[in-house]
Amino acid sequence: MPSPSSRPRGVRPSPAPSRPSLSRRVGLFGLAVLAGVGAVSNAAPARASVHAAAQPSSPPPSVAPVPGPLRDEALRLLAQPSLAGAAWRSLGPDVVPVLAALTEDPNVPDAQRMRAVTALSLVEAPQAGQTLQAMMEDPRRPADVRTRAAAALGQCLGFEAVTALRARLEDRDVRIREAVAQALGRLGGQQVREALEERLPREDVPQVREALQQGLTLAEP
Repeated sequence: MPSPSSRPRGVRPSPAPSRPSLSRRVGLFGLAVLAGVGAVSNAAPARASVHAAAQPSSPPPSVAPVPGPLRDEALRLLAQPSLAGAAWRSLGPDVVPVLAALTEDPNVPDAQRMRAVTALSLVEAPQAGQTLQAMMEDPRRPADVRTRAAAALGQCLGFEAVTALRARLEDRDVRIREAVAQALGRLGGQQVREALEERLPREDVPQVREALQQGLTLAEP
């Protein structure tokens, strides 16, 4: 560094770089700390909300699985050439939802699905008749299932099925009206004859009129 005597006259030395004062440095540090605290406080609620969203508000409803062994036994019986009433009665009421599920299973052959509907009439349980009636009345179900259910309902409940069957004489599906007329005819009795005679003059479809006539013939004492 040149001595003061060696510097040219009239030239002032360059000032040394200035450093921030202690108070200014403390102030800047404080702002940084405050800024950091603000960021953390803003992030905390976000993490809490994500955690809260991850928790389900309520557990989904549990669906009782169809018992595997009972389903296998039902399929075994449905594969046999004839439906044994004693075998179905021995399975008890628990087989009713199994058979109902089999009627809607696309992996089950059509012949076995139809026999599952008929098998419901052989189970000695109130749920069997209720299931068959629901099948018959459900317009979303295939017509072959509904017609089979109409026949099975008469076999299952006997004269107790007359009221439910009679109401289906007004069904929009021609095949259901035909099947119901036949099912009523097989039951017979005065109440059945009155139902068929009342419907006959109001029926326009020839095949249903024929079924009504046949039902009246079968219902004769």
